[in-house]
Order: sequence, then C-alpha cells, then structure tokens
Amino acid sequence: MSQQRLFEFRMGERSPDTLVVAQSNRDAARLLTEWRAWPGGALALAGPPGSGKTHLALAWALEAGARQVSPRAAPEDAAAIFRESGGRLLIDDADQGADEAMLWRILDLARGSGGAVLLVGAKMPNQWQTTIPDLRSRLTSLAVARLGEPDEALMEVVLRRICREQFIQLSDDAARYLAQRLPRTFAAAHSLAAALDADLVKGAKPVALPAARRALEKARAGWGGGDG
Repeated sequence: MSQQRLFEFRMGERSPDTLVVAQSNRDAARLLTEWRAWPGGALALAGPPGSGKTHLALAWALEAGARQVSPRAAPEDAAAIFRESGGRLLIDDADQGADEAMLWRILDLARGSGGAVLLVGAKMPNQWQTTIPDLRSRLTSLAVARLGEPDEALMEVVLRRICREQFIQLSDDAARYLAQRLPRTFAAAHSLAAALDADLVKGAKPVALPAARRALEKARAGWGGGDG
C-alpha cells in the first residue's frame, strides 16, 4: 500500500478534500503505510480534536482490510474479531473509557500472533488512564503516529470542510485570506466557522472577503487577540 493510494481514498467521494498531505500529517501517513512493520503489531494514532485522525484511520482500515472494534467491546468478542480479520483491527476513541482487559488482550495477541492494531485517541497513549500496570507499560511503549495542528495548506482545507458541514460556502479569496490569518489550530477553525454562522444566511452565495474579515474580527474578540 502506498502513501499516495491511502490519500486518494481521503480525496474520494466518501470524504471530499478533508485530508491532504501536509507537514502536520505527513509522518503519520507514512507510519500508517508501513503497518506490516509496526513494532509489536500495533500503533497509536494521536491528535487533537478535528485533526482528521478518525478519517485517516478509516482510510487505513479500508486499505489494510481491518475491522473496527468498539473500545468497550468484551475481551473475547474483540479477540474473535482479531482472529477473523487476520489480526488487523481499528479501535477508535481508545482513550475514552475503553475496556482495559480488552485492550490488554488485543495488544497481547498482536505481539504474540502478529497483527496490525491501530489505536486512535486524542491524547498520547502514555497519558491514557488505566488501572492495569502491564497495560500502562504496553501503552507507554507503543509506537505513535502523531497528527499536529494544521499548517496553512491544511488549515484552508479544514476550514472549508467545517464551513461546508454548516452549509456555509467560502469563496476562494475568503478561504485563502482566513487560512493565512487564523491561528494554526483546529479550535480556531471551528471558532471562525461559528462566527460566520452567526452572521450569515445558510445556503446563501459564497462568503466574500468583507464578510470573512468581519467574522475574523469577531472571532479574534473572543480569543482576546490582536492582529496576528
């Protein structure tokens, strides 16, 4: 599986232009394409909310033929799916109240039997809450693919996606203008979209520069920041 093929899925009909290869996700994408060589048969994919980690994980699952398992699945159920899928599993929100015995069982199977288990969470795995010392040790030693906050190119893509989900159309000039001036965080993109949403009629013509400037000023007031 090539990196290019992985990202072709993300650019396809199911998830239009929501993920591009940029500095903030390039290393993570490379690690996912090398899933046959993951140490211990497992990898953690970590990134802030809105960073596209779930979309990237689903793209990997499609390419690798992996099955998705609930983070709260029973150990025996997850183990059965592990065997049925040839050891290729995706567990999203693995840092959100996952069944600890299940995680331990799956990671043990991946290391002992060979596999490719992708655990997805907002935090780094060494920060996940667990009461099982052996599981904590295993999580701490996991290889990690980390998604960072967006650069300018990715910020424009993310901002367009967030706005589109709220039925807001951005003109090309407005999207570029905002991407160049927003703080490089996914939270800032959501905040800007909320400012636009409060002032615009949904489904109206694309947002032009004057409206984009007003929304940026409104969002900045909420951040308590200046020009930046």
